[in-house]
Amino acid sequence: MSEHQILIVGSGDVATALESIGITLGWKPVVATSLSDVTSRLPATESVIVLSHDDQLDGPALAAALTSNASYIGAMGSRRTQARRRDWLLTNGVSAELADSIRGPAGLDIGARTPAEIAVSIIAEIVACHRGATAADALSARPGPIHPDATPGSISCPGDTTTP
Repeated sequence: MSEHQILIVGSGDVATALESIGITLGWKPVVATSLSDVTSRLPATESVIVLSHDDQLDGPALAAALTSNASYIGAMGSRRTQARRRDWLLTNGVSAELADSIRGPAGLDIGARTPAEIAVSIIAEIVACHRGATAADALSARPGPIHPDATPGSISCPGDTTTP
């Protein structure tokens, strides 16, 4: 997977960690913070991860990614955030089948809490997806809360400026 281009949609500590780990892996990480950045980068992108939690960017970026050649499309956020994004996609003409192909919450279930740990979890899921590893436990495959030991609503995504 050298020269693998990963499109990181959004900014913040997780984006910075993803970019750093991607560089370490020999990938070509690109951070996009606008829809025009996203659409201009999609033709060369193999993996897309949406981190922004910005309703004006998330849905349109995911919709564009779903019609691209990207083989991994993931989105960070709570199950409530995932449902909100899915509703937007369905309302805006994306089929349920395509919407359900998004890996969200993105990442493998490693108990990640810090931005760097979250980035490792996401990168690990991308590697597992591209390598065809089927035994990896994705957060999206686990029912219930992402952080089962936390009070609902007490944990927020790093850099998330929205309120629950």
